[in-house]
Amino acid sequence: MGPVVPVRQAQWDAEAVQSGHYDKIMVQNLDVVVNAGKDVWGRPKRQRAFISVTLTLGKQFTSASSTDSVDSSTVHYGTLSKAIQAHFQRDDLAWMSTAELSLAVSQCVRNVAGSTDIYAIETNVCYLKGSMFGEGAGHVTSSIEKSGTRSSVMYLRNVRIPSLIGVNSNERLQKQPVDVNIWVDNMAESRIDDYPQLEKLLFDLISEATFQTIESLLAWLIDELRQKHFTQEVDSNAWIRLRVSKPQAVPFADAPAVEITRPVHPN
Repeated sequence: MGPVVPVRQAQWDAEAVQSGHYDKIMVQNLDVVVNAGKDVWGRPKRQRAFISVTLTLGKQFTSASSTDSVDSSTVHYGTLSKAIQAHFQRDDLAWMSTAELSLAVSQCVRNVAGSTDIYAIETNVCYLKGSMFGEGAGHVTSSIEKSGTRSSVMYLRNVRIPSLIGVNSNERLQKQPVDVNIWVDNMAESRIDDYPQLEKLLFDLISEATFQTIESLLAWLIDELRQKHFTQEVDSNAWIRLRVSKPQAVPFADAPAVEITRPVHPN
């Protein structure tokens, strides 16, 4: 059998929903120091990460719920959390890419689960200091254990960038902050750690741009990213989901936002 080819997250979600498996065990934002990923200057560095995992069980945890005990129909979330932390605290671990880190987290889950029937594993690794201007950079990977269907998404979260954007006269007088979220679906593993370069390009483009509408800004950004970042052959199957919001624009709302999703290589 050849290597597993990732699918888009929407396709993975559809298969998971149609499976009929709904019982889940979750650990959210486990604080771990990992020797993985890149810092904001693109250097391989040991850094802090929030790791989240979701296990979808292959069978309902009926026996665990009926006996009020942790048995083989479920997974002890405390044991899982300690196992992940213990694995990455080892001094002998060499630096690994974010893709390798995500796979290592999934393997920790399998080891702890043991004989428990696991339908799917989802992991989210977020580097809190992986973004210079935002709230983090990270990677989400999801795997259906029996079919092998897997998705891979790299993201930058809430990158705040000043921009001259808006149709009102006051908005043409000075720049205002916009929050940018980007998800790159079906990203090649060799490109997942390129988030510092992607963030810098986004900052340079948006801070120098002038548009009246977010819609026009987004369409222009997609074209610029295609020409200046997603230029490698391995990028051909990737999709870009890009959201821009204006937190200062509406007094009685957090922020208006516009989002688009486009393939890196349009047909």
